[in-house]
Amino acid sequence: MKLTRREFLALSGKATAGAVIFAACGIPESELIIQSPVELPEDLVRGEDAWFATINPDGRNGDGLIVRVMQGRAKKIAGNVDHPVNMGGHGLGDDAELQMLYHPDRLAGPLFRRTHGGVLAQTPWAQAENLLAQAVDTSSITVVTNPLRGHLGWVASRFAEVKGGRYLAFDPMEQGVLHGAVKTIFDADVLPDFDIANAHTVLSFGADWLGSWISPVRHTVQYGKLRDGDERGYMIHGESRMSMTAAAADLWLPTRPGTEGDVALAIAHVIIDEGLASDSEINAFTSVLPPGILNAYRPEAVAAKSGVPEEKIIRAGRRFGSSRPSVAFGGGSAGAHVHGTFALSAIYALNTLVSAVGSTGGVTLNPTSPVAGLSGSSTGASFQEWEEELAQWRAGNVETVVIRGVDLVHGMPDSVDIVGALRSVPNVVVFGTVMDDTMAEATLALPEKSFLEDWGTDIPEPAPGYQTVGFQQPVVGPTITANETSLISDARGFGDELLRLAGADIGAGSMRELVERTARELFDEGRASGSVVAPNENLFRTGALQRGGWWDTSATAPSTSFNFPNFIRGKTEAEFSSTSNLGAGIDLTLVPFVSNSLDTGRLSPTPWAQQTPDPMSSATWALWAELNKEDAKSIEVGEGDIIFIKSSVGEIEAIAYPHPGVPPGTVGVPVGYGKTEGGRWAEGRGENVLSILADHKDEETGALAWAATSVRIQKTGRRLKLPKFEGTVEAFPIEPGVPVLVVAPGETAHEAEEANHHEYQKLFESDETRREIGRDSKGDPISGSEAHE
Repeated sequence: MKLTRREFLALSGKATAGAVIFAACGIPESELIIQSPVELPEDLVRGEDAWFATINPDGRNGDGLIVRVMQGRAKKIAGNVDHPVNMGGHGLGDDAELQMLYHPDRLAGPLFRRTHGGVLAQTPWAQAENLLAQAVDTSSITVVTNPLRGHLGWVASRFAEVKGGRYLAFDPMEQGVLHGAVKTIFDADVLPDFDIANAHTVLSFGADWLGSWISPVRHTVQYGKLRDGDERGYMIHGESRMSMTAAAADLWLPTRPGTEGDVALAIAHVIIDEGLASDSEINAFTSVLPPGILNAYRPEAVAAKSGVPEEKIIRAGRRFGSSRPSVAFGGGSAGAHVHGTFALSAIYALNTLVSAVGSTGGVTLNPTSPVAGLSGSSTGASFQEWEEELAQWRAGNVETVVIRGVDLVHGMPDSVDIVGALRSVPNVVVFGTVMDDTMAEATLALPEKSFLEDWGTDIPEPAPGYQTVGFQQPVVGPTITANETSLISDARGFGDELLRLAGADIGAGSMRELVERTARELFDEGRASGSVVAPNENLFRTGALQRGGWWDTSATAPSTSFNFPNFIRGKTEAEFSSTSNLGAGIDLTLVPFVSNSLDTGRLSPTPWAQQTPDPMSSATWALWAELNKEDAKSIEVGEGDIIFIKSSVGEIEAIAYPHPGVPPGTVGVPVGYGKTEGGRWAEGRGENVLSILADHKDEETGALAWAATSVRIQKTGRRLKLPKFEGTVEAFPIEPGVPVLVVAPGETAHEAEEANHHEYQKLFESDETRREIGRDSKGDPISGSEAHE
């Protein structure tokens, strides 16, 4: 039985002491019944299915999810139509999370070895907890996680603080350049929301926002609305790879790597030169820049530098300046250079030329977090910070490292020798689900609960323009094997283990307690405009869990005026690594990109993620390299040829995929392959492109400039068929045939049949053919004697 929200609320009012009011808050209604497992007995077994709302703090941007559970087993993950971030959509990775939950190679129990050279052996949890307590009883400790915005990140940070250690977040691709540019231009500490749905023109650079950047599910939902309006929105995208976003664009600007900021300033030059902005808008943009600096970014000059035709730059500027509302944003490869902060700042500054900030169809600045202690923003520590930290590990100044949510060995370039650094630390504790390359270096490996088994919160970034909190709750109990004889994994929650060791100092006893405390604080605020309103705390908490979170559409960022500083400073030109002494071949710029299904490797252990075809090449189960067809032809490489990709740091092999849509001078390689460990479906599959990245850094933030590596491409002489869904069918010229029916423009098939357009058909007929079908040169019937002749 399905209930509409109105029916559900009516029944809730009859069944409880007081009604729980679910304010619509502009979110579309859908026929959906979701429950709170807190109110259900753990041993309840029913033949019908139940749906539970939750969020995945390790996923992209805290999308709201609903999970179908039958007889205690999770069967399906879908998007929560009630959640304001993703509005019912869900990503490829969400489906693969089920296979992580029931993975046959999931860590069954704790593993321990006394020294780094020893063998990891099973140990009971009682001993493992004692070993963990001894390991963290030191002031020289570092806690490492993936970027987290909810209470799990808060617990990790507070744990490191009370132990006198250091907390670091790691992300191989995003290390602060984007947040730095947003702070520079908008003076904002959290990422803004982009009102793509209501824009007339969307201009983006580098960020594959329909594929893998920041919040792709939300962006995809908004993209559908952009294209479905009365005035079909127009999309311009600049990127040095033919990504999903580039393929969907009305105007693609195939920029040479490192020239995205130049193209953005050339577009600004067009808008100002042709008077497409008001005097106040122009003054807001130019007043902080050195006089005459934009003359260096004339379209003709930038066209020669960037490889984007001048006509396209002018067309982009005219469209962006005149067809408003317009919005501009960038990220990904556009900011992954030594001048990344300059490039992204130039892109985001374009919004001032079209008054996009705070406007419908423009940039919506987000408010601060509604939960005390949670910042609502998180990014990976810079590569420079990591170099400094790893130097401490190698020097023996750190006794214990605690890691969860990241595979440092897979995610770091070989230039930093992460394995050597880990082996210099006496105690390496790693929490995880399936064995990975970092866990293989651990002295203590601990099985961690899936997000489907644990409690937590998340503050989405970017939020949808108003305060939002996602609630995570366990939707299944302990995972039982198929034959019901044992546990798949005797796992513990990372947050709960840290709180067990230092909860008194941190101020909480469990993750569930923190979730309940958050619900209580929100209830005590008594906001009538919130998404959940209830007469008592218990009903409020149950309602928030049923809805998957809490949000308040009236709690927006205050309107503020801002003046950004001069961003054309420091390095404004790209720099690339050297390819000298790498042998024969051709030199290309390496363009790593995040896999739509594998993420950066987090989901590579699952067969669903491995077999999901890449949306551009349709490749699966293997590492491929995207080359321009002419570049490939110059070294006699065709599809299926295995090539060497050599950098100043190292080399990898990949299967060549030449394609005319790949910009010349580049080679695109997906991230996520090349794990030594990772379960039966990931181990030894492909090679790791992150390992060969040069150690160039963004000048301002110290972030890794992962798009600034030049490589030399060589043919190995070996071949391997690329597994892909796209067929390869060569087209051969054939003799023209005779059409069955010729239809003129605007005609129906019936009208064409009546008109009998033989004057068109005769173009396809020889004299001999016409005689055979009984027609003269005009297409009219001929007599029997003429036909016989």
